Amino acid sequence: MSDWDPELYNRFRRYRAEPVEHILSRLQFTDHENEKIIDLGCGSGENTLELARRSPRGSALGVDGSPAMIEAARKLLDGEAAGLKARVSFELLDVPEFRADRAYTLIFSNATFHWIPDKPVLFAACFDALCPGGRIVVQMPANETETAKMEIGRLARQAPWHTMLGGREHAFDEEPPEFYAAMLARLGYDRIDCYHLTFHHPMDRPADVVQWYRSTGLRPFLDALPADRHDEFLAQLTARLNLAYGTCGPMTFDFKRLFLWGRRPDN
Repeated sequence: MSDWDPELYNRFRRYRAEPVEHILSRLQFTDHENEKIIDLGCGSGENTLELARRSPRGSALGVDGSPAMIEAARKLLDGEAAGLKARVSFELLDVPEFRADRAYTLIFSNATFHWIPDKPVLFAACFDALCPGGRIVVQMPANETETAKMEIGRLARQAPWHTMLGGREHAFDEEPPEFYAAMLARLGYDRIDCYHLTFHHPMDRPADVVQWYRSTGLRPFLDALPADRHDEFLAQLTARLNLAYGTCGPMTFDFKRLFLWGRRPDN
């Protein structure tokens, strides 16, 4: 898949930050130099920096498989005060390759794990990477049945796109919170809490939802299509969304997300 576009992804930064704000509202930090945080799929680095700010004596590492995102994160870090810069670093790493041995007190991941096919393996690796008593919190989109995602799938099944896409459709496996709670328990986590929350994002028009997905869920489709057909595909999708949402003007984009909390037992 092509590299991420940090500028496009951050166009809706305020809305994308809301799940992180929810996590931070209940995440307790220690004022301890041994607090070691890793942000898996750190993107352009804003969340990694905020995690470090919340732990004044701890350190934070952000990793991501996108060179463009890591470059953006390092540029962001360059503008910070020396004290914070000394406690934060960014590294290029594909998240499925993450491995460590009892190295972190907190594993954080926002909107990354849903891209990983073998989630049990990744959650097992995270368990191994946590210190005794260490915590994990993961947020994943759970929006496959929302209007725009459904219309993307319907358009991809129509001619000529079905043939041009090779009959492929891109959808994430969407399991309920109970599935993940049972999986985390089998892996040894305790203090497990898994639940959905829906965030309500005012948009000026359905075309804004297309722009939202251009940086995320539409990437596999656009990667598979010739570049000179992108505009046509996006125009048809916009027209479909105008009909599906029943407006060409202001609307609310409802986005459901899944939150997963757990801890490695003390012993």
